[in-house]
Amino acid sequence: MPSAVLGQLLDLVFPPRCAACGEPAEAGPFCPICAEAVDPVPPGCARCGLPGPDVACGACLVRPPAFDEARAGGLFGGPLADAVHALKYRGRPSLARPLGAWLAARVPLPPGAAVVPVPLGRRRRRERGYDQAALLARALSRAAGAPCLRAALERVRETAPQVGRDREARARNVLGAFAARGVAGRDLVLVDDVVTTGATADACARALLAAGARSVTVVCLARAE
Repeated sequence: MPSAVLGQLLDLVFPPRCAACGEPAEAGPFCPICAEAVDPVPPGCARCGLPGPDVACGACLVRPPAFDEARAGGLFGGPLADAVHALKYRGRPSLARPLGAWLAARVPLPPGAAVVPVPLGRRRRRERGYDQAALLARALSRAAGAPCLRAALERVRETAPQVGRDREARARNVLGAFAARGVAGRDLVLVDDVVTTGATADACARALLAAGARSVTVVCLARAE
């Protein structure tokens, strides 16, 4: 039985459990202990959200990303990293709903903005059985009362995983990999699970702006340092 199907069945049969440690969770994706252990994102770059002492990091000064800013529910690590891994790699798509509601409560969306997920490649979607960013975006849009434009952004070229690549290699990997439609004149919230260097978010934002979007704000579950 595929892990995604097994995870869904377990979520239906058993009471809600913490996305990080597996203990009972009465409200939200985390138990009280893990909820307290999620670190907020420290102050840093006002553009990409990279934690640090400067309001503008060196990378954004050299090549500003196309998006206006990046916001995250917390710092990648601890219970939040466990929850992201469970959602992405351990066949737990049902976690998207509580995590999306959790994210909506921690990161207010710009008024009037529509939500757009970062699309997963077809091959990885077949392997995983679902697109975690699309599920997360839908849950976030419902919790925030914002429209979700799930088909607005398309991955037109398969890309290799970004894990293990440096900033420049990540940027080359996703160059020209996305195309957008139906977003002219709209303010958009681009949703993903994790932002590391921001290369994928930048490539997506450039495609959205090229299709006529007015602005793009990135919102993710976790910001990597």
